[in-house]
Amino acid sequence: MVSGGPGSPRARHYSRGVLRPSPLSRALIGVAAAAVAALGLVSAVAGSAAAAAASAGPPDPTQPLTLRMGSITPDYIPDQGPIVIRGTITNDSAEEWTAINVEGFIGSEPITTTAALDVAARAPVSADVGHRIAAPGTFDTIASLQPGQTVSFTVRLPRSKLEVSAPGVYWFGVHALGDSAAGRITAGRDRTFLPLVPPAVANTRVEQTALVLPVRAGVTRGPDGTIQEVGRWLHSLRSGALDHVVSTGGAAHGRPLTWVVDPAVVDVVRRLAQGNPPRTLATPTTRNPDGGTSPSPSSGATASGSADSTSDTAPAPSEVAKAARGWLRQLHQVLSIGGGQVMGLPYGDLEVDTAVRYDRPFLVAALHRTGHTLSPWGVPLSPVIVPPAGRISGPTLGDVPRSSTVLLEDTAVRGAAPAGATINDHKVVLSSSGAAEGGPGPVDPLSPLALRQRILSEAALRLLGDQQPLVVQLPTLHRPLPQSFFSGLEVPWLQLSTLDAATAGSTALLSGARLRSPVTDGLGLGPAFYPEADRVIEDGAALQSMLPDNHVLRRQIFDETTGNASYSSAEDPVAALARVRSTSSWVNGNLTGVALAAPEKVTLASATGHFSALVSNDLDVPVTVKVRAVSDPQITITGGERVQLAPHGRTSVLLTASTHVLGVHSVTLELTNLAGRPLGASETFPMRAEAVSRLIWVILGAGVALLFGAIVVRLVRRVMRSRTS
Repeated sequence: MVSGGPGSPRARHYSRGVLRPSPLSRALIGVAAAAVAALGLVSAVAGSAAAAAASAGPPDPTQPLTLRMGSITPDYIPDQGPIVIRGTITNDSAEEWTAINVEGFIGSEPITTTAALDVAARAPVSADVGHRIAAPGTFDTIASLQPGQTVSFTVRLPRSKLEVSAPGVYWFGVHALGDSAAGRITAGRDRTFLPLVPPAVANTRVEQTALVLPVRAGVTRGPDGTIQEVGRWLHSLRSGALDHVVSTGGAAHGRPLTWVVDPAVVDVVRRLAQGNPPRTLATPTTRNPDGGTSPSPSSGATASGSADSTSDTAPAPSEVAKAARGWLRQLHQVLSIGGGQVMGLPYGDLEVDTAVRYDRPFLVAALHRTGHTLSPWGVPLSPVIVPPAGRISGPTLGDVPRSSTVLLEDTAVRGAAPAGATINDHKVVLSSSGAAEGGPGPVDPLSPLALRQRILSEAALRLLGDQQPLVVQLPTLHRPLPQSFFSGLEVPWLQLSTLDAATAGSTALLSGARLRSPVTDGLGLGPAFYPEADRVIEDGAALQSMLPDNHVLRRQIFDETTGNASYSSAEDPVAALARVRSTSSWVNGNLTGVALAAPEKVTLASATGHFSALVSNDLDVPVTVKVRAVSDPQITITGGERVQLAPHGRTSVLLTASTHVLGVHSVTLELTNLAGRPLGASETFPMRAEAVSRLIWVILGAGVALLFGAIVVRLVRRVMRSRTS
């Protein structure tokens, strides 16, 4: 996702694309262990999941007992009534622990600023951040815990035992004390933040909060246009990042969310649902139930030498197609719910900084390709620019189309960062980088509870302070956020809203000089990339123009090229450029499949004459072209305005030349589309114009007359002699 600074783990994680997650082993272990806490199971966890977690060792070796809070009810400090904590405790050590007490704790002094909260979130696990509450009846006891064993706990803290009253955010959590061979020690802890908002404030003000969910992924295509790394896509659609984001949207149950969607991802998944067909010259056919186009049975016409993107280890196409169709249905459902907002990235998640610097028309074209609705469902889209690193330079922002909202992190500006601002005449929204970092640990800071408590705490401090709205770009999630995450945000003083609605009243005017430039780890896409990208798109348009039945090829080439110009592809610009050149080879290979053969030379014996040229089509599809002659203005050549060729067909094209100027003329014949754009094939030959003199014609005429006169005289004499005799 787009949270965190350019050097943060999440920024680096997204830059590899959501299909390149951190190692699966860590993710699976985290899911298996945290699922217990999230669901609040009340029985011991047995079987392979517990064994796997135990064999992996404790997340923190200094804490042999791993505590995981699954729920806090309520998830803020109420004016009255108890707070109930439920969770699990796991023995991640190799020895038995006995006489375990799970006790709650709370900080003594409130955190009153977001800056202080950010510092607190980075406090080491060993830091003393609060006092334990050990009054009878407030803690849970566990007689013994064997290695690898997990049991549940419940801690109930009466409000009277929470000796805090000042507004702000407090440290809060649980400690585990137990006996082992080393004696009785604090063997585990879990910590989070708990806000306290006085009723006088909670009943009069509401903090507008917008949650932003990303639908973006790096795309790699083969030389034949097929989607590569299909196994990774299958994982992402079933149980990875793309699945997590739509499942999270479903768990919101209609609550207003803001979606940041790269339409290219939807199109890629749709092609996977169609069986991942290769790029084709043939005619696209009927639409399928998901609104995409299905390949024709005869649509396998591709240039020779295209690569096969499958392998022995690739998943079955039907398996991928089924997962893709299911994901598309889920996405359509969550995006179609009223009350939310859907924003569209430049098509292909274009790397905006270099596109603005080297090829601004390419960026404009990518935004135009995104459009104002998400096809094929007609979901309204508003344009947005969201650099994954969370920053953009002042010059880049100045050249971004003004119709696009720019979503950055608050670390993108120097000094105070309002949620909404106008910078260089552009609407800029600044999200909270701190809230997206999640909780303080020691367990997963992006667990549903840790992330929710951080968001609640950030919202409370803004409500108590400058009253700026809160925008949070949710990071790449290790697991879907459950319904309890959203129900836990339903506190009296917080209201979920869309990005535009939350920031409608926040329009501070900031200077572009306050923007911090992004810090890049690699070279990015340089000036050599974009001319190649423009060239292959232009050649793709030329190729499509001679295919009478294909109206989508140019768009497919553009889509592939924007994918090679994405933030994800920019991590390896050499590979991105190589893929563009591979596509260019495919396009040019097909363009040269239609050839032209002109005569070696032509001689005109009069002012007007005829000659022919041969046009051949080596492609598997019909083509329509035009033969155009280019010469000096003293000669006129007509004909060849429309030449239609069947697959692997050839025809002779009759042309007419006219001139009144004697001599040798240089003539070039070239193939063009019907609009006159050259297609590449051309040949040049000399044309000699020769006019025979009038005297020769007179002599020839007199000779013919004498010949006929002599014939007549001889015939008359024969007749006369015959009569005399």
